[in-house]
Amino acid sequence: MVQPFDKKKIVHIGGVDHPESLSVGPQGEVYTTGTGCQVYRVDLATNTCEQFAQTEARCLGQVVDADGDLYVAHTAGEILKISPNGEMSVYATGPGGEKFMCTNYPAFDKQGNMYLSDSGDWSETINGSLYKIPPGGGEAELWYPEPVNTPNAIALDADEKYLYFVETFGSSIARVAINEDGSAGAFERVVHMPFTIPDGIAFDSDDLLWIACHRPDVIYTFNLESKRRELFCEDWQGEALRGPTDVAFAGPDLDIILAASLDNATIHRFDGVGVHGLPLNHPKIS
Repeated sequence: MVQPFDKKKIVHIGGVDHPESLSVGPQGEVYTTGTGCQVYRVDLATNTCEQFAQTEARCLGQVVDADGDLYVAHTAGEILKISPNGEMSVYATGPGGEKFMCTNYPAFDKQGNMYLSDSGDWSETINGSLYKIPPGGGEAELWYPEPVNTPNAIALDADEKYLYFVETFGSSIARVAINEDGSAGAFERVVHMPFTIPDGIAFDSDDLLWIACHRPDVIYTFNLESKRRELFCEDWQGEALRGPTDVAFAGPDLDIILAASLDNATIHRFDGVGVHGLPLNHPKIS
């Protein structure tokens, strides 16, 4: 069980434009993006941010490969690859070369396949999708055959048995089994959280699922075995912790917890929690 965190001890990393998501590289380095289409790298030693790229449209979720290249969900309808020096190219498109509806969050498996959530049109119609993109990029294929409810952040468990994803407007976290041949298996909703807007998820090394909720201003942990949801940090006033939309484990030991804030020009930093993140996949793509 993780002890609740005193919101007064949150460190705020400024210099960012309302960041919605976070990504962590192979050395624990951190990236984020801004609503003004900025792409930033975060220096955890100085708690500062540096912009190193600018995209044409807003970017949402990101993931990093073994070479430190960044792959971002570009809301213009594609996945962009951004090198450490800011050079950009299109990594993946929708099936048939078409644009995605709303690219939201990518994640790599150990083989370099990329899973991608497409949130749909954010209407009351359930028309989100889960895609899979082969190593090296190209055209995505629809991985899970049925529409899903506003899929947002995604995460693979340690054994890659399931793809977990946030159903933002469904106020839930769900998962789809990954069959041995890589195809999609059964859908299962693992936790329903009425009156919340979940947004970001991440696993720690003890298989606890961390959940950042845009509304209310709160971060939870969820034990998949006991089905218990515990409070990590909340701020009903939205001052110290405001609108957390993603959660990630960073630093060389993955023991620094970060939360993005779409509602504020800051990244929230939590130190001394005593937990470590589940190491992410950083495949060699090129």
